[in-house]
Amino acid sequence: MSVPFRIRCCLCVRNIPLAGDAHLLDAEWHRRYPEMTGTIACDPCATRTPWTCTRRGVFVDGHIPSPNEGPDIDAWSHILRSGTHRAMVLINPRSGLLQGAEPYLRDVTARRGTPPENAARLRALLQEWDTATGSRPAAGVPFLDCGTRAGAA
Repeated sequence: MSVPFRIRCCLCVRNIPLAGDAHLLDAEWHRRYPEMTGTIACDPCATRTPWTCTRRGVFVDGHIPSPNEGPDIDAWSHILRSGTHRAMVLINPRSGLLQGAEPYLRDVTARRGTPPENAARLRALLQEWDTATGSRPAAGVPFLDCGTRAGAA
């Protein structure tokens, strides 16, 4: 059984509803919204934020081209992928850590069924995270989605 977790939207910082899709955003979003934490967004932020890539037929200054195939015309062009929380966190685990998925990533790393190369990649990322944040997972004490240990202030 997987560890339950919630991730916060990189733009509005509200918990992304479990019943809805999560969206992985590209570098153009980060250029336009430099205060965002991570790259995984809730559906309303990703699909209802109106901006276009051009003004009068010319790309806006500093525009970062969309890595997606197809036209590069608006915010929708810069949504890389959409899917479940778990899928988006596994596709971009660094963002998942920033947005509250640490317990889930630790669980996936420890699972018997996780492919060894994926577990090694996640272990290295978690070690980097622990070093950068001073985080120390407590045996048997789950992390809360806010990033603090249960019972800590």
